[in-house]
Parts: sequence; structure tokens; C-alpha cells
Amino acid sequence: MKKIYLVLPLLILGCTDTNFNYPESEKKPLSYDAHGEKINDPYLYMEDCQNLEVIEWSDEQNALTNNYLNGPEYEELFEKISEAYSSEYYSMDYFDEESDYYYYNSGVNQHNQYIKKEGNQVILNPDEWSNDQTLNLANVSLSPDEKYLAYSVSDGGVDWRTIYLINLQTMEKLEAAVTEVKFSSIDWDQDSQGFYYNKYPKPEEKNRLCEPSLNAAIYYFDIDSGENSLFYGEKNPEENYSLSFVGDENAPLIRVINGSEEENHYIIKRNDSWELATPKNIASFDYQDNDEEGLFFLTNYEAPNYRLVKVLFSGEIIEIIPEKKLALKSVSFLDDFIIANSIDIDMNSLIEFYSKEGEILDYKIPDEISGTLGSFSMQDQKLRFSVSSFIEPTRYIDLDLESLDISIIWQDKVTNFNPSEYKKTFTYYESKDGTMVPLTFFHKKDLELNAQTPVFLYGYGGYNISIRPSFSRKYVGWLELGGVVAIANLRGGGELGKKWHNAGRLKEKQNVFDDFLYASKYLETQGVGNRKSTVISGRSNGGLLVGTSLVQNPNYFGATLPAVGVLDMLRFTEFTEGWGWRGDYGSPLLSKEDFDFNFDISPYHQLKEGECYSPTLVTTGRRDDRVVPSHSYKFVARIQEYQNCNNPVMLLDTVRAGHGSGGGAAMPKWKRIELFTSEQAFALKHVSS
Repeated sequence: MKKIYLVLPLLILGCTDTNFNYPESEKKPLSYDAHGEKINDPYLYMEDCQNLEVIEWSDEQNALTNNYLNGPEYEELFEKISEAYSSEYYSMDYFDEESDYYYYNSGVNQHNQYIKKEGNQVILNPDEWSNDQTLNLANVSLSPDEKYLAYSVSDGGVDWRTIYLINLQTMEKLEAAVTEVKFSSIDWDQDSQGFYYNKYPKPEEKNRLCEPSLNAAIYYFDIDSGENSLFYGEKNPEENYSLSFVGDENAPLIRVINGSEEENHYIIKRNDSWELATPKNIASFDYQDNDEEGLFFLTNYEAPNYRLVKVLFSGEIIEIIPEKKLALKSVSFLDDFIIANSIDIDMNSLIEFYSKEGEILDYKIPDEISGTLGSFSMQDQKLRFSVSSFIEPTRYIDLDLESLDISIIWQDKVTNFNPSEYKKTFTYYESKDGTMVPLTFFHKKDLELNAQTPVFLYGYGGYNISIRPSFSRKYVGWLELGGVVAIANLRGGGELGKKWHNAGRLKEKQNVFDDFLYASKYLETQGVGNRKSTVISGRSNGGLLVGTSLVQNPNYFGATLPAVGVLDMLRFTEFTEGWGWRGDYGSPLLSKEDFDFNFDISPYHQLKEGECYSPTLVTTGRRDDRVVPSHSYKFVARIQEYQNCNNPVMLLDTVRAGHGSGGGAAMPKWKRIELFTSEQAFALKHVSS
């Protein structure tokens, strides 16, 4: 392979004598009290929701950043990432004869269209809803009689939703719209006369994007009257709900959640009264199916690696699929059997088949099908499912379980990415305390790995979330230009069960940062880049990961990319969903113990004046109403103030984007391409030997 494109200009650009003329960040004599201590915070005013002074400051930061990013790195990456996002897409429903609707993207569409098969009639085309395509389709729900379609819309990426209705027989949009919806599905009643949804009290408009989200309730919308009525809730301000209907009598089953804590419980309405359906708030329960005897749940109750149980209506718990050494992440109930989907030691799916009584069956998935499997169904006596890996775009597969014959019914064809040209390496590396941590890295087969190889290292490490092998178009440019992408499955995630999660939260959170640092150290010892050719990246809780890794290891990495991050670990509880993050972070303003360990890892508070920090691009969404952008604003203001070398520290605040700015529905394609290009172009200006 020719000399790596990435490295050539970097030897020049890695060090610069440029003195950046940052926009002035005004310091004000502001403070707050916590546990008898006065905490000085001169940038506290940046927390004011939609503060015009701060928005003007952010606009100036954006102008500086965009000007800095202009150049060959940006242009080359923009072209390659754009091409990666230009492939055609069909949802699996298109290939299901029993489904009347499907999602489609020609490759040119900014959002997926929702289409009726009969006549290929476009029912919803989000591209037409706004000039900049930032009104985003969140989810759709057909009434049981297929007369009505309810769909929810996010305005500029916010978590708030508005639900609209279309009469599919007349194609008329009903005047009534349901507002103040958040974290909600749309669940129809059986007679198609209305639906249930999660509603929150309406905040003052000026506080809409930052006010704590409390007092959720389930409401019912009646189509004929256009009225909304309370169905359940408004009893505990910190509870949130999801609704299902079970059995022949369609008994309502409600999942009761407190913030982001895993521990939850279910209640069911039987004989006109609510009763507890699971143990209360001592473990995680996830409803799967039901029969005449009881309800099936995936749970970590007395099983850190999870198991499938049936909770009888009498209250007795019967084990169906026992806990094993591997973490059981999902189950699929099909007509004749249950599919158990666990995370294998290499992070790929391990699929097992069970009878409804829990007897293991002889069916198997052929070894050549590897990656993350999902969306299981039976079609024409064949098992249909999707599969994706880090170096293999999504495929839809039909498998004959008797002969093991494989038919690919659809494959995502990314025109500038050939899977056969790529190599993936999976391993475990030793972290600071001796814990072995999973790591995957991938690159072109003909790439000669050495100490100068640019490495894009990604991590998350929180909330029991598992980073599974799946194809990401955003990496195509980096890979095609001769870089390596590495994914570390850090403690705090759920890849190795509940114990793995517990080992990376609350007082154990430092383990996550150590794991991330030692992933980079391991790659360096293996001749896969070096610390200065490595950029570290993470979003949300991963933004905290990157921010803390930067602050604890100043000027260690070639570049850092903290995105929509939780960067002030003392005051996150004061906004939107922050109060509910106590399961992983605690409640620092309520508990002195939580305050102390959060202060020690808080990126904003651990910045030191006169230090030299790695080149850093902080990204956020101006309408992020989950991790409010003030985290990023305050962090950038302080690190620019303290920076004592010529490494740039910059802000990119995406306008009309929210927390899910890297995801599909939350952002039009053109904004995603610009964001990913900006992050990687910044990195390419700084990773060097």
C-alpha cells in the first residue's frame, strides 16, 4: 500500500505556532453552595436556558471552528463520508408479505420515507416538512384496523415530540395534535378509537429545553372527541412509564421506571385493580411475552448475566432460560420456539434456540454468519433476521433451519466500502488493575500498521449499554484514507453482565477512564499507532469519558472529541433528565459522598490553569434537552482560559440539533455528514508521529 495519506500533511500540521484568538468568555462573580462549601463558578450564567448572550458567544465559537476546519482534510473526508451515506435502504417490512408499509431511502433522501406498498404511495416524507429537513420523524404506529396512522415528530432534534394523525382512507391529516410528549411509544386501543402515550406537564417556553422532566403520566387520546384524559400516573414525580396490553383480555401492563436506574417493576390491571406483577425495584425486568399462566420477563433478578423467567399470575417465578456465563441481552418469541441472543466472548451474537418450556433445541446459526443479529421472524418456514458487523454492512438473511441453506434477501451496498478489503482483530487487553477488557480494531488489509498509523479510539462505558459489532458509515472516510478504528468495551457497559456495569459506575467510575487509557496503551505496544497518532471519541456518557481522559492525561493524545458530554459532574442533576442519572453517577448536590467522588472525575472542575491540553474539539447540539449544551459551553470557556500552549480547544455547536445528533431520526443526513466530517477533519490536523 502507498504511504498513508493521513500522515503526510500531519507532520506539518501536528504542531503549530498559531495563537488562536478565541471569542471572549466573560467571567462573572457567581457561585453556589454545596454541602457547606462555596463553589465558585464564573461561567454559571451559561446554564441560563436559551441565553441570547451565550448563543452569540457560541456563534462566534462556531465561526472560529469552521474557519479552522476548512482545508483538504475536510474536503476529502466530506466527499467520502457523503458517498458512504448515499446507498439505497429498505426496511425489513418491505420483504414481509404480511406487512403493508415499509421505510425506504433512495440514498438521496435526508430522512427515510414511510411508504404504503400498494401503489408505492409515499405516506410520510420528512424531507418536505421544513426547508432544512430538521423536522424529524421519530416513530409511527398503525391503528389495528389500519384506518389511522399516528406518528411523532421532533422539532430540531429535541426529546419533546408532537403526535399527528392521518386518516389513511382519505389521506387527510387530522387537525388535532398531541403535544408535551416525551420518551413515549404510541399504543392503540383494540377498537382503534384512540391511543395511549407518555405526557409531561407543559414547561414555560423559555425553560422548555432545560427544565427537569418530572411528573410523567400516561394519557389517552380519543379520536372522536379530540380529548386527552389521564390513564395512569401523576403520583410519583420521578416515575416514567411504558405500556403494553397482554392476554386475550388486553390487560394493561405498565413498566414503572425511576430515571435511568435499571431496577424497575411492573404493575398489571386485573379485575379493575392494579397489582404488582414483578418484585419491586430490586432488579431489572423487561417484558417479552405472555401465556394463559403468566408473563415472560428478561431479568437480572438473582442472575447478574440475565435469564428468562415466567412470573405466574399467582406470583411464583419459574425459570425458562437459565443464567449462563455469557450475558443474555435479548430474546425473541416466535411461533414454535424462543431465540436467545447472548454476547459471545468476541462481542458477536451467540444464538441459541429453546422451546417455550425452556428445553434447548438443535437449531443453530451457521458459523459464517457473524456479527450482531436481530429482528428475528419466521417467513415461509425460514428464519429471517438481520446481521451487521464492524466491517460488514447490514444484510437481511433467510435461513432454512433444517438444511442451513442461506439466502441473502437484501444487502446494504456502500459503494465506496468493500468488506473483503478489510480486516478485523478482536482481543482482550489488560487494564490498570489487571482486568481483561475486550477490544476490537479494524482497518484495510493492505495497511502496514506502524507507530504512525492514525487511530480513532471510541468508547462509552456506562448505563449497562453494550457496544455491539455494527457497521457505521461515519468511519468509511477514516478507514479509506488509511486509518484504524478501535472500539473498547469498557467497564460500566453491559457486555459482560451486571457485574461489568457495577464495576464502572458510582465510586468505581474511575475504572472506566483507566480502561480507556489502557486501550490506547495496548494498541501502542502492539505497533498500532501511538498516543499522538490517536484521537479519542465518545458521546454523552462517552463525552464524559473523553473529557475526563483528556483532563487526567493532559497533552497525551493526538486529539480528543468529547461529544454532547456530561462535563460538569456536580450540577447535571439540575436539568432535564439529569436527576435520573443517579444509578451511574449518584446525586452530588444531595449526597456529600456522591459530591466527593464526582468532583474528582468532573472534567470541568479538574481543569488546571497553566496546563497544556491535547487539541480538542467539543461538539454539542444547541437544542440538546438531555445533556444540556451548557456542559460543553462551560468546559470550553474554562479550558480556553486555562490552556497554556498552542493546541487548539474549540467548540462546534450544531444549530437545530439535539442529543441524538449522531443518530438517524434526530438529524437530517446532511447535518450528520457535516458533523462527522468536522470531527475527523479536526483529528487529522493533529494526529501525528
